[in-house]
Amino acid sequence: MRSTRTTTSLVAVTLACALLPAAALAQSEPRIDAQAQVNNEGSGFPQNETTAASTDVAPGRILMGWNDYRQGSAKTGVGLSTDGGRTWTDQLIRPAPAFQAGTEGDPMTAFDNRDGTMWIGSIAFSSNGGLFVSKLEPGSTTFGPVVMAALNSASPSGFIDKGWMAAGPDALDPDNASKTMLYIAYNDGLIRSDDEGATWTSPQSLGGGLGFLPRVGPDGVLYVLYWDGDDGIKIWRSFNNGGTLQGPFNVATRMDVWGVDGSRFPGDFRVPPMAYLAVDPNDGTLYCVYFDTTNIVSGSSNVDLYFTTSVNQGSSWTTPVVINQDDSSPPGDSFFPWIEVDRSGRIHMVFHDTRNVSPQSDFSAPAFIDAYYSYSDDAGATWHESRLTPASFSSANDGFGDGFLGDYHGLAIGGWMAYPLYVSTQNFESDVFTNVISRCAADLADPPGQLDFTDVTSFLGAFGALDPAADLAPPLGQWDFSDVVAFLTLFANGCP
Repeated sequence: MRSTRTTTSLVAVTLACALLPAAALAQSEPRIDAQAQVNNEGSGFPQNETTAASTDVAPGRILMGWNDYRQGSAKTGVGLSTDGGRTWTDQLIRPAPAFQAGTEGDPMTAFDNRDGTMWIGSIAFSSNGGLFVSKLEPGSTTFGPVVMAALNSASPSGFIDKGWMAAGPDALDPDNASKTMLYIAYNDGLIRSDDEGATWTSPQSLGGGLGFLPRVGPDGVLYVLYWDGDDGIKIWRSFNNGGTLQGPFNVATRMDVWGVDGSRFPGDFRVPPMAYLAVDPNDGTLYCVYFDTTNIVSGSSNVDLYFTTSVNQGSSWTTPVVINQDDSSPPGDSFFPWIEVDRSGRIHMVFHDTRNVSPQSDFSAPAFIDAYYSYSDDAGATWHESRLTPASFSSANDGFGDGFLGDYHGLAIGGWMAYPLYVSTQNFESDVFTNVISRCAADLADPPGQLDFTDVTSFLGAFGALDPAADLAPPLGQWDFSDVVAFLTLFANGCP
């Protein structure tokens, strides 16, 4: 038990935190909270294909989306948290009745870090449907009108498929904080909006491929990454808001090629080999992650995550390297990565992996899968992994007879908070889960992503209770004055 003198001393030191020198803050290990289920529509309905967004303006506001089957066929499920992922509300977002379809899905999100605006979008898969988008204003819990961004009836290909969305500054006026460009890239090409999604251009062709993923750099430069359907991962770029496209530039050449199937994996679910892109919000460095077959072990493909970087706006890329830390035998497979970069330059990633149940060489049997979180503080040179799922889950419980876990994951970044969104069948059905991940050990109280005196109070309580949350400095397992100094240094410097 702590003495009254010790507690009084702690309070005195706390009140003196403003006097601490502004020392350089070391990178801190993330705190990963317990897994939380996001969808709450009830049991018996699968969910998959996730997307997520948050902002530096309001890191405790999180928007998440997924394919939701509560009405039988897929619709677009949307989850919203205003307390940093502690609680969630969910609903379906649909277009006006004239544009509705039996199947609606492939959700996508976008965000503007400058003012906190977020968007949710999806596709109505019918001749009368198309791409639809709704805006969530900063501070609001009510979604705006659903706007049709592109119609199937006007589709150059005759059928709209798989879109992703991004927002960012106007490349021609990047310092104008009141001007936002919004983009959607999909199979028909690139469309854009300069009025926050109220109206949209016609599609500009991006050529053939799948998984067109737009990203916007801090200076408004637009990038669109995609898999060309063969062995190429390629990227377009634009310096004038998509008016003129340069490229495509080659990002990487795959060693193995498969179609929209799961032929390299245990189980019968499909795993299309798409690629994923993040842009550093500070200096515009580009990071790409994709999965490829490294080798064949005992007749089974060993699929790993490959990472490559560009520092010249996509013109050239580093030699891809494997970044997942899988030393199981036979090796597991890593797939469905999603990456984001926070304002401190930390790269965050979520992915699925089969390393924990061995062997997985019988491809006729279901896969046993875990979700992982990984991060890098040195531009991808080294990575640190944490398992997110409490136990490996079976692809047999996906709700589609082991045929469909979705094609991708999502990950939101708000300030120093990270919120991965991934599928797990741990409840014997396919649900979507997240973990609240904080890289700031001083952020101990609500609201997350904000430091105030409640965090000081929480630290004092944890310190007095010998809680690991207050054990911030070596030697670990010993609560002493060095932990107090570590906390106050983090607090005084405002975290990363």
